[in-house]
Amino acid sequence: MAAAPSAPVSARRQARHVTVFLDVDGVLNSYPVPRLRGMAEGRKKLHAWHYELHYRPSVVEFFDRIVETHEVDVVWLSTWSQRCKSELEPKFGLRNSFDVIEMPDQTHNHFAHDPQQWWKARAIEDWLATHEHGRAIWIDDDLAWPATREYFLEHYSPNRLKLIAPDFAHGLTKAHLREIREFAYPKTGDPTTGDSTTSDPKGTS
Repeated sequence: MAAAPSAPVSARRQARHVTVFLDVDGVLNSYPVPRLRGMAEGRKKLHAWHYELHYRPSVVEFFDRIVETHEVDVVWLSTWSQRCKSELEPKFGLRNSFDVIEMPDQTHNHFAHDPQQWWKARAIEDWLATHEHGRAIWIDDDLAWPATREYFLEHYSPNRLKLIAPDFAHGLTKAHLREIREFAYPKTGDPTTGDSTTSDPKGTS
């Protein structure tokens, strides 16, 4: 007997889908973290790529859970590039493996203050251009740079692109995780409405 065809994905479900672009340092990793604070936050240490990382297992677990329970994909957008998969995913103990956008050169984050030159900013714009109705969350401590943050806030609707810039010394907090959940699966309102569904291919404000 032929297998039953899978149920079509509803337009509403498609509209709820979110891609999370995830940095590492200053987001998952904060180094150094004072010992007492590390204990209070339940942080652990690991060694990868000749570095020591201080991270919170509960934050790492959050990304496993959200891809398993929500319409969410996670993509690594970090200077760690493929090391996110080869080193960090197994050492963090992630159940899921995420796609990676590779750093194309050795500029690292030297141009984080310039949205026209920063490789991560170019990667996000390319993704938005090729996913006309895609919704995204970009998490990177370097989004604190005013010029870069203001560029994306000016050009893209908050219904389509959410920016989260943790403080490097603390990384993602519970408040940030709540923001991610609320954007990915709002309790009220409908992500299919609002600026993100206008005829403007960028979803501009």
